[in-house]
Amino acid sequence: MADSYRYRCGECGHRTAWGSESRGAETIEAHYGRNHPDVVPGGMVEFRKGSSSGGAGCLIVLAVLVLLLVIASRH
Repeated sequence: MADSYRYRCGECGHRTAWGSESRGAETIEAHYGRNHPDVVPGGMVEFRKGSSSGGAGCLIVLAVLVLLLVIASRH
């Protein structure tokens, strides 16, 4: 997933475009150099998950197991 990272400036809230981790780091460092030259680059990194999250499958399996336990406990 090449377009999974976006960086935010800790000083002004500027955001980079979604892209690779290395490209985002380069972009935010350039932003700091232009706009905040006396500040060490900081801020935060956002990670975008893909469209398929595996969490729903686990939840279904867990629900089925709980249902089986309830049925088994009644016999």
